[in-house]
Amino acid sequence: MKRTVLFKIWQFPLVSETFILAQIITAIKSGYEVKILVQDLFETEPGWQQDTFDSYNFKKKIIIDDPRIPDSRVLKLIKGMGLILLNLPDFRKMISFIKADKRGLLDNLYRFQFYKQFRKVDIIHVQYGTNVKPFDTFKKTGIFSSKLIVSFHGHDAFFPINGIVPNNGYYDDLFKHGNMIVANTPYLAAKLEELGCPKNKIKIIPVGVDTKFFQPNSSGRNGKKLKLISIGRLDKVKGHKHAIEVMDLLLSNDLNVSLTIIGEGAERKNLQELITLKKLHEDIFLVGKKDHFEIKNYFQEHDIYILPAVAVENNRQETQGLATLEAQACGIPAVVFNSGGVKYTVKDGTTGFVVREGDIVAMAEKIEELINNVTLWEEMSRAAIVYVEENFSQTKIDAVWCREYEQLTNNR
Repeated sequence: MKRTVLFKIWQFPLVSETFILAQIITAIKSGYEVKILVQDLFETEPGWQQDTFDSYNFKKKIIIDDPRIPDSRVLKLIKGMGLILLNLPDFRKMISFIKADKRGLLDNLYRFQFYKQFRKVDIIHVQYGTNVKPFDTFKKTGIFSSKLIVSFHGHDAFFPINGIVPNNGYYDDLFKHGNMIVANTPYLAAKLEELGCPKNKIKIIPVGVDTKFFQPNSSGRNGKKLKLISIGRLDKVKGHKHAIEVMDLLLSNDLNVSLTIIGEGAERKNLQELITLKKLHEDIFLVGKKDHFEIKNYFQEHDIYILPAVAVENNRQETQGLATLEAQACGIPAVVFNSGGVKYTVKDGTTGFVVREGDIVAMAEKIEELINNVTLWEEMSRAAIVYVEENFSQTKIDAVWCREYEQLTNNR
C-alpha cells in the first residue's frame, strides 16, 4: 500500500510559487500517494502550469479545505448536535480537540469532523507556518500520529505576521509537537530558533531550481546595451526602489544600461512615480507578472541580475530569493545586497557580488565592473551555472526530500 503525503496550502496554484508545485511533484515522483488540501483554489494559467496539472492529474488530488460551518447560529447548533452523535466513538478525542484549539466550541465540532478524515495520512506537509492550524492541535492532543512537516518561506517567521498576527505562543504547539521544521537558508533557521523552535527539529533545505529548464542562451552577453533584471513581488523588502537609484547612478556615469523589473504588488505606484520623477521611463521597465516560460526568456535576454533587498518593518528580510538562483542557472551573474538569507544564494566574487545592504554606490560599482570587464562577466557566468547545478538543482533537492520523507515514514 502506498504511503500518503497530504500537502496543506492556502492559495493554490500561484505563478509566484512554482516551488510548491515542484515540492508536490517531488513527492509524486518518490512514489507517494499525494493529496492537496487547498483553502483558495485558483484557475490554472494556460501553458506550463496547466500542462503540469494535467500531466500529474492534480485535479483529482485536490480537496477544498472547507469544514462547512453554517452561518446561522441556530442551524450551526442543530447540525452540531448531530455531529456529536455521529462522533460518539471518538467523543473523548473530539472534546480534547475542542478544548485545545480554542477557536469556538461549535465551530470546532465541524473542524473535527472535517479534518479527522486525514488522521491516517503518513505525512502532513504544510507550506508556510501560518497554514499549520489545526494540525498542530491534532498532534498536540495525540489524535493524529501522522508526521508533521512545516516549510517556512519568509514572512511567516516575522511577527506580527502580515501586520496582524501577534507572537502570543502562536507556534508553541507546532515547535513542540511537529516533527520537522524546514528553513530555506541558515538565516531563516536562526530566526526560527529565536522564535523558540528546537534546533534539532530544524532542517535547512533550499528551494530547488529546475536546471533543465533554466539554462543559458548560447550567445553570451546580449549586445552593446547591458540589460539588468530583477524579479519579485513589488514589496519594499525586495528593494526595487534601490534598484531604480542604482540605475540613476549608472546612467549618470553615461553607461549604456537598462533595467527590467518583473512582478506585481503594492509598491507599483510608488516605483512608477520614482521612475517618472527621475525621468527614467525610457530605461526602466515595469513589465508586471510573467509566467514560468516568459521569465526564462527574460533571463536569457538579460545580462546581470540584481536584488537590492533590504530589511523592512519588524526587521523582516528576504530569506532566500529563488529568482537569484534561477538567473544564475541561466548564466547571469548576480549583484545583491547582503540582506537576510540572500548571501546564501550567491558565491561572492565568483558567481556575482554581495555588497553591504543599502549601499547603492557599491552595487553600481560592481555592476560597472561587470560592464567594463567582459572576461570577468564570462567567468562569473560560467561559475554561476555550475554553482546552481551543484548546490540547488531540483534533482539534488528532490533526493534530499526523498530521503527525509523515507526516514520519517520509517520511524512511524
